[in-house]
Amino acid sequence: MTKCMKPKPILSDRQIDRQKSIDIIKGICILFIIITHYSWSDSERLRLLFPFWVDMAVPIFMIISGYVNANSFRKKNITSLLKSYNKQYVFKRLIRYTSPFIIAFCIEIFAIIIKSEFNYSLIEIIYLYLQGGIGPGSYYYPVLLQFIVVFPIIYHIIRIYDYKGLFYCFIINVSYEILKSAYMMNEECYRLLIFRYVFLIAFGCYFAIGKTHIKNLYFVFAILFSIIYIIIVKYFYVTPVITNYWSGTSIFAIFIVLPVVFLFNKKIYFKPIEILGKSSYHIFLTQMVYYCSVELIYSVIPNKYIQLLINIIICTLLGIVFYYFETFFSSFILRHIIDNKSNYYK
Repeated sequence: MTKCMKPKPILSDRQIDRQKSIDIIKGICILFIIITHYSWSDSERLRLLFPFWVDMAVPIFMIISGYVNANSFRKKNITSLLKSYNKQYVFKRLIRYTSPFIIAFCIEIFAIIIKSEFNYSLIEIIYLYLQGGIGPGSYYYPVLLQFIVVFPIIYHIIRIYDYKGLFYCFIINVSYEILKSAYMMNEECYRLLIFRYVFLIAFGCYFAIGKTHIKNLYFVFAILFSIIYIIIVKYFYVTPVITNYWSGTSIFAIFIVLPVVFLFNKKIYFKPIEILGKSSYHIFLTQMVYYCSVELIYSVIPNKYIQLLINIIICTLLGIVFYYFETFFSSFILRHIIDNKSNYYK
């Protein structure tokens, strides 16, 4: 008999609030983010098999986001779409995503001014803000803002339709790729829209609240399909008509990371990586700023692997400090604006 994946874990309220395994996975993925944004050549990326692990960091973050937020909704017994958009949900996440980003964005602008490269008008600055800043990974903040709006819809699709809902979200994701190609959407617009991650978010939701078991054999077929797809588009340089943008992390490539959900309920403990996971968003923003002005280190230290090690140390340490400082600041704001004393990061 084929074994099945049990999508709905039995968790206590405390486990739902903070699963250490989730933070461990996020901590590893944020290291991948720092690594991938280093100045590798295309041949080095392929030789080191980046398409199969390093490049999958953001897709894994999307699965985690779907899973964690679905568990939060389930814990609060949110059963209507209207209730999903209550002011606490919207405002807390808006502050959580925006407060650290504004700080990072201001530092980016300041760094440009210091380097005497500032020639932006006010309209251009607003545009830069809306597109997520300047540094590598700048699309992430706009995607998070869209997540606030889109997630409740995805959650209720999964809650109501279960396994069929997961299939519906897959169709939505594929339809986005088709429409993007049909209407010749430019790559800049494509990267800023959350629709390319709809299936991943839905899959995280499904693992949290789904009722139908998924046969593990399906995972095997899906992984093999993605491996073949990645090899074709990355190593044989074939550009698909539908998934012509960001092909290596498109809807047909990301099946390779789906089994990461099996690690969500494992007892994994390693405090340093756990801290990185808790600080992952702030480390992400820190590396955005850092990689905008890292030329000094590159000129002083010639060895690229030492450069990378220094990049990791600087980005993680500054990101952790940034996390604790900004969390205290944002929590203070939330305590005085919303009548809710709970820690919104839990």
